[in-house]
Amino acid sequence: MNPDLMKLVAGGAGQGSSAPNPMEAAASSNTPPVTAPMATPQPQEGTQQAAMVNITMAMDLLEASLASFGSESEEGQALLSSLSQLSRKFGASKKKAEGLIPAEIMQMMQTLPQAGGGSPQAKAMNAPPPMPMPPGGGMPPPPM
Repeated sequence: MNPDLMKLVAGGAGQGSSAPNPMEAAASSNTPPVTAPMATPQPQEGTQQAAMVNITMAMDLLEASLASFGSESEEGQALLSSLSQLSRKFGASKKKAEGLIPAEIMQMMQTLPQAGGGSPQAKAMNAPPPMPMPPGGGMPPPPM
């Protein structure tokens, strides 16, 4: 322990002007700095709402597929079972998520390269190769 700090604790601070400032003694001690407490994680409401939109779209796709298989077939029964389970858990919030489906579809379309979206790197990879320049850098000679 720091001897100057021991003098302060023992009452030697008032015995002359050579005693160090208590703030200096505390700063010179070997105690590590104290960190701030950890922040409490916040719920990811936006991410959860986006997931609800995806689940709603998946339920719509399952319902549309049911007509192709029929409700009496084995595949149709599996679809009905899946829809029943999803509806029990997510059916109450389906109405709220349905209003966000058009915006989600637009966002997905913007990320598709064929729709004009995607990153500049993806656009460059999908672009046709540049036309080569003829020798001499000018117009090609007219045909003979």
